[in-house]
Amino acid sequence: MPPTKKAKTDGTPSRAPNALTSSTIDDLTAVTTAQLYSLSSRRHRDESHENVRRAQEERDRAYVSLEQSQRWLERANEHLERTEENAREAHREYMDAKNLLVRVRQASSAAMEMMGGRVAAGDDSSDEEGGMMNVGRLSSSGKSRKVPFVQDILVEAAKAGELHDGKKLEDIDSSQVARKDRSQFVNSMKLVEELWTEEEELFLRSTTDEINESLEELKVIAETIAVRCLTKLNEWEGRPDPTPTGHQKPSYISVGTRARKIFVSRKRGNVEEHV
Repeated sequence: MPPTKKAKTDGTPSRAPNALTSSTIDDLTAVTTAQLYSLSSRRHRDESHENVRRAQEERDRAYVSLEQSQRWLERANEHLERTEENAREAHREYMDAKNLLVRVRQASSAAMEMMGGRVAAGDDSSDEEGGMMNVGRLSSSGKSRKVPFVQDILVEAAKAGELHDGKKLEDIDSSQVARKDRSQFVNSMKLVEELWTEEEELFLRSTTDEINESLEELKVIAETIAVRCLTKLNEWEGRPDPTPTGHQKPSYISVGTRARKIFVSRKRGNVEEHV
């Protein structure tokens, strides 16, 4: 049997085939670190993308909120403009009413003096001759009966709110009017509706709350209308000076009686209608 050959040795120790060198370990460490960095970067990238997505959503919601706020602001500006316009209109109406009150007070200064003394007035047939009022009729108790003036009826109706719904004056129910004198009342109220101004009518047709806040103006306007009725009756009857005298009192009976004669004359064509 031939002898076995011995392996040559060069004096260096032999290495195991699976042994790892330091450079290999460093390479593995570098690879592992790089992979970890890569994973960390991807995680940060994903988180950044998510943050960007949330930021975009927040931006979109902010845009929506901004558009809503702009619409609200536009509506608020429109409402403010309407409010300011209403305020200006209310101020103009207030100034018009104030100026009307000044004119009414100036025009009725003489009338207020004339209306100072309230005398019992009956059916005034002597107005045609001299404008004198008859002595009041005697009641069953022997005392004189006071016949209401036109302004008394207007004040009562306005304070009761009877004119607010557009009711005709002749249709109002007044406790001051006697049943037997209803025809004179109707004629006097027809004359009032013919002679009152648009502003005076609007005022008298105000609500009860508005009337109660302006009782002084109510009295002045009602008395001005009553004086105007006397003035126009004197003018239509052909008196040289139509200004009411101190003896002429605007009781609804006297005014209604005289107005009826004017209305009848108009139908016959004897009196021209000039209001």
